[in-house]
Amino acid sequence: MEGPRVEIAPFRTVADFVSDANFTSPAVGDSARWYNRVKQNLLYYQTNYFIIFAFITVCYSAMNLQKYLTGMFILSLLLGAISFRDRTQYGPAPALAIGIGAGLMGHGPSILYTLCSFVIPVVFTFVHASLRARNMKNKMNSAVETLRVVPTPMGHLIECVEGKSSWVRSLSIEGKTK
Repeated sequence: MEGPRVEIAPFRTVADFVSDANFTSPAVGDSARWYNRVKQNLLYYQTNYFIIFAFITVCYSAMNLQKYLTGMFILSLLLGAISFRDRTQYGPAPALAIGIGAGLMGHGPSILYTLCSFVIPVVFTFVHASLRARNMKNKMNSAVETLRVVPTPMGHLIECVEGKSSWVRSLSIEGKTK
């Protein structure tokens, strides 16, 4: 069985991504415009964001590999217990037991360290996508992106978020009506 086709977006130059950029505060009062700016920047710079995400995560894990791997192991157990909970009658007991056990064994800092290695790149990406004003190339690319037959990975992710989140869907509808 063949899955959906995905096309990798091109890497944007550092000059386009940072130095030639026009950074302005987003229209916080108009959430639909802010959402549109973030969405278009995520689509346009998705390869740059992925590389930055990978770089920060690798650097963060390399600083203290043991703490990182311990945190990953415990988070994997927690996610497995949460998944297990959905299929059995035990409720939240397995996930709570793993979480409390890890905390009592002194692995709380490892869990936080690992979570930070993922949260920091996500926050960086959101802040950059919020503050980066769109240029003419970005606007032209978004017009081409709407006609594209083969979507990109970020396009799939945004479709999933828009399809499952009523709040995001309401922003998208609200932006189209204005």
